[in-house]
Amino acid sequence: MSKFKSFEEMKQICEEINASHIPDGSRFDEAIDDILSDEESTADEVVANAYRHLLQTVDAEIETIEGKMKLSPTCRKGCAHCCYFPIIVTRLEAKLIWETMKQTMGEEAARQKITTYVENYKDKLSEITSLDFRTDADFKYKYISAQIPCPLLDTETNTCVAYDVRPIPCRTYLNYANPQVCADDLVPKEPFSYEFLYRYYMDGLHEVIEALLYGGEEVSFNYPFDLMEYDYLPNLLQEELKNEQPEP
Repeated sequence: MSKFKSFEEMKQICEEINASHIPDGSRFDEAIDDILSDEESTADEVVANAYRHLLQTVDAEIETIEGKMKLSPTCRKGCAHCCYFPIIVTRLEAKLIWETMKQTMGEEAARQKITTYVENYKDKLSEITSLDFRTDADFKYKYISAQIPCPLLDTETNTCVAYDVRPIPCRTYLNYANPQVCADDLVPKEPFSYEFLYRYYMDGLHEVIEALLYGGEEVSFNYPFDLMEYDYLPNLLQEELKNEQPEP
């Protein structure tokens, strides 16, 4: 018997998860308490830590559900089919990813990574990142059809240059079926999305920032707008790069 889950099996698993295994949010509440117990870091550092900690909490919830359902992802390092999907994040998330890239890669390498990416794909990139993801029902297929990689993907190694802080869409989309389905279809039907965890994660970010502000702390970004404005990750990283360039 194949170890891979079929589409029909995934439908049943999805129904069981929705019926019995949606988390109650307590793990996120504990994470928020832990984050806000930090009295040594600046407000901006607390927010950056919150981003990482809440993403790790999303991972932990997924692992718990997988344990209950006896699931094991067939996603593996070097498999990057989903790294051509549209990744839509808030302005604040893009800022936090950008800062991490500069810290881990070095500022010059991070800038060169995004500059080269834009130069290599600028024609198609401009077209696909102008697709209206709010109103165009086919935007996802149109975007993927262009086969433009995520700006965080190292196309030589098929690995993510910011894996530890990769955004939540990358974490919640998992395949338990034959990995070949991702190679055979631009938008395969077999993979499963834990998108129901997004609400806990986003509520947690808001709660942490509001607690800091109510406590008299100041942050360097524009809240709440930077946590409410969404765009494609390539667009937002280009903005971050442009914002750092000196005035002529």
